[in-house]
Amino acid sequence: MTKQTRTYLAGGVALWVAAAVIYGTLRLTYGQRPAYVHVRWAASVDAAAQERIERDHALARVELREGRTWGYYLTDLSTENIRSLVGNPAVEDTHNIHRTAFRIWRTAPRGAYTGTRPAWIAAVLEFLIRGCVVLGAVAVVLGAFGAWRSRRTQPPRASA
Repeated sequence: MTKQTRTYLAGGVALWVAAAVIYGTLRLTYGQRPAYVHVRWAASVDAAAQERIERDHALARVELREGRTWGYYLTDLSTENIRSLVGNPAVEDTHNIHRTAFRIWRTAPRGAYTGTRPAWIAAVLEFLIRGCVVLGAVAVVLGAFGAWRSRRTQPPRASA
């Protein structure tokens, strides 16, 4: 394996480690972004009960979708909160929530980070994470290609 190949492979791994560190920093500093979900309320739920449950489950009301279905940003994404929400008899149905694993679907739209920290820093961190992952993958592919090519061009070993 050539020095250039080792450099590509080491650089790719270093970029992936950097992406993991930046991701950890982002999550520790900003937490998770709220997820957009739909909740269909049971017909027996009045406005006061709905508002109480919205507060209890960290649902930030966005819009009435249709009938008894509302769109919300769920800010507490903990398993316990989601389990309690989908198990509540006042909730008939949900969308963008995995109702047996008690988590948000990966495809659920996300809102802006909440809190007092500047949102542009979170955007820069997300950009850096994606950049490190992509550049790391390119470096590893180049390193693997270099290793493969150097093996194919080496002369066969003499047998003893």
